[in-house]
Amino acid sequence: PLQYDNARCFSEGLAAVKLGSKYGFIDKCGRIVISLKYDDAYFFSEGLASVELNGKCGYIDKSGKEVIPLKYDYVYSFSNGQTSAMLNGEWGYIDKQGNFTPDK
Repeated sequence: PLQYDNARCFSEGLAAVKLGSKYGFIDKCGRIVISLKYDDAYFFSEGLASVELNGKCGYIDKSGKEVIPLKYDYVYSFSNGQTSAMLNGEWGYIDKQGNFTPDK
C-alpha cells in the first residue's frame, strides 16, 4: 500500500523507505525488515547498504547489523569490494572489512 513518504528502488531484494523523518528497509512483500531509524538510507550493493544517522555514514548488512561503523562524513556504494569515503574531511577507500585507506 501507499504508506511511505519516499521509497527507493529495490536492490538485492530490499528497498529503502521513509516514513516521517526516518528510513528503513522493506522486502518485496512490503514487510519492514530493517526498522525505520536512519536519517537516510540507500540501496544495497555487494550485500551492504549505506545509511546515515546524526550526520555520520556507515554500512549495514541485510539483517540490519551495522558492519562498518557510522563514522564517515560521506560514502558511496560498494563496487569490486571497495568504496570511496570521506573521514574527518579526508578522502580515501573502505574495504568490506571496514579498513580505511587514505587517498594518496
